[in-house]
Parts: sequence; structure tokens; C-alpha cells
Amino acid sequence: MVRTEHDALELIRQRRVVTEVPATGTTSLVEAVAGGPVHGSWRSHAKGRLMYRLGRMLRASDAVLSVRLVEGKVAFVDPTLWAVVYRVAMEPSRRRRSLEGLSPQARALLTAVERDKVVRLGKDSEWTKARETLEERLLVHASEAEVEGHQHVTVLRSWRDWVPSIVKEASETLTYEEALARLREACGGAPTGLGSWVP
Repeated sequence: MVRTEHDALELIRQRRVVTEVPATGTTSLVEAVAGGPVHGSWRSHAKGRLMYRLGRMLRASDAVLSVRLVEGKVAFVDPTLWAVVYRVAMEPSRRRRSLEGLSPQARALLTAVERDKVVRLGKDSEWTKARETLEERLLVHASEAEVEGHQHVTVLRSWRDWVPSIVKEASETLTYEEALARLREACGGAPTGLGSWVP
């Protein structure tokens, strides 16, 4: 049973990939906090507030990578797989495909992230749809930060700006196919796929 951020981080260390909400083939934070399957909306669950709070903490944590990875849902990834995720995110052929059909607003936001290195967006920003698109397509690194008044903002960075040198070097030893295979394995075989933008 997960009750604290420490518990959640330990679960991620053990499982390597934990989705925020239930997804086929993976352990989810929601079910780990609930102690079993959740029927209906997790937000109305008796422990819904704890689930939400822990999700916010993990998105802001430097100890895990928060990325839309399994069925397009947010997954928390242990550092042992960061090089794998980075290799997949930066694969030129995958990236080119992910750039196709972007809305003008999503393109403008991506340009701003690449130019400015860091872009912070409020919860109800006019850029929310564009941000979600970039996250789903693994075109930016996204995390959260708490600002004045306990408000959370999304922090977007280019993958190149985010990547620690040791992670980048490790990623260069992997082929795209090896990286995909390792991700699928860590996601319980990813029976329904890793997402629309990752084959």
C-alpha cells in the first residue's frame, strides 16, 4: 500500500515504470494507493485526494521522469530507464513523424521551448491543448513545480536541455530497437502499445 511520496518512489524503483492511472500491463499509482482495482473515477475514491497529491509530487520530483508513455498516459520512470526514454524521444524518424500535423499553436509552443529552454504554463493556460499535444508526442520534457499560493505550473523543457550528460552518453550506446524493446519489457510487454507516437 502506498501512503507517502517515499512509498511511491520505492514502488517506482522496484517496478521501473508506474503509470499514474491504470493501464494494461503496468502497475498504477492509483491502484497502489487504493490497495486494489478502482471502479469508476479515481477522483471520487475515498483516497482520491492522496492519489492526486502524490501524482503532483512525483511530477515535480527530480528522482523520477514523468512522461506520457503507456497508452498515452502519464508514467513515472525510474532513473535506470532514463537513457532508454531519451533514446526513444530523440529518434529522428519518430520525431519527424511526431511533428507531422502539429497545430500552429503547438508548433509555436515547441519553438518557444526550443528557443527559451524553459517555458512555464499555468493550469488554465490558453496553451493547455498545445502542451498536451507536445507531451503526448514526446516532443518536450514536462514536469511540475509549485509556485506561490500552492499553485502548480507545468514546466516544459527541450529534451536536449533536460538530459544529464551521463544519460545522454548511455543513450548513445543503444539502437532505437533496443530502446523500444527495453521500454516494452519494463511496461509489462506493453500489450496495448506504448502510445500513438511510439510504435
